[in-house]
Amino acid sequence: SSLRSRTPPLLRRRITQSMARCAIPVLSLLLAAHGALALTVASASKSGAAARAAEWRVVTEVNAEERRFWASEWSGLEADIKRLHDVAAPAPAKKEHRKSPLAGLKLNLEPKTPADLLPALAMLKGLYEDGKERIGKLNVREKDLKAQYETKKAEHDHRIEAVEAKFKNHTLSAEWRTNETRDENRLWNYWERVRERQHKQYHTSLKIQHGTLEKTKTMIDMYEKTISGKADKTTVAKQLRKVGGGALPDIVFLQAAQAATVRFCEQATNELHGAQKEAQQALSVEVE
Repeated sequence: SSLRSRTPPLLRRRITQSMARCAIPVLSLLLAAHGALALTVASASKSGAAARAAEWRVVTEVNAEERRFWASEWSGLEADIKRLHDVAAPAPAKKEHRKSPLAGLKLNLEPKTPADLLPALAMLKGLYEDGKERIGKLNVREKDLKAQYETKKAEHDHRIEAVEAKFKNHTLSAEWRTNETRDENRLWNYWERVRERQHKQYHTSLKIQHGTLEKTKTMIDMYEKTISGKADKTTVAKQLRKVGGGALPDIVFLQAAQAATVRFCEQATNELHGAQKEAQQALSVEVE
């Protein structure tokens, strides 16, 4: 106070002006730094949001591809099961109006001699080869989907690490860190559900396909033994006594295998329909 009173008014004005001139650049620097930080945070947030938006578009594309693939896969598998069923099942007493999957194949569904089984045997062998090819494609697809999942996992981990790094170097606020981490984990949780669904559909389809191959192979063996005359005559005699005769021994020998195949086809069709319904419900659930 005493110093202020002893300082001439003109000098005091000059000192005050000098201090003001010094303060303005400092304030400008502080404001610029604050603006740069805000811009960096906003830019990081915008970049993260854009990346997630792109990922959600990929999710939509993956779901659409899954619908197309499994619609085609299950349709083909069901057609194979129907063909196997129609070969094994007795011919219907009445004609049905719907078209049979065996139409045009000239199969004798009421064979009287082993020679009548030759066209059906050829069809069964073709069905068996188709089944093996289908399994091979399923295995390749599952391997590719697993690799894609691992890539997505690495990308997710990298994005989480990037968020943490920005937070630690003070280019991302605590609030933005929480938001970015929450949104990224939400996206990754959805990818995990996608992969779980893919893997389950693969195993269900593979199980049904392997069962179909097994029954088809059994029918092929029965047909070949019957045509070659190498069927077990003791088993044939027992079958003849059960049905009361009236059919050639080699033909009767097929009946037990046919009945078991028909039961399998009916069970496999029901399981396939259940898997289709479950998958459709899972795919139709909206992203939370």
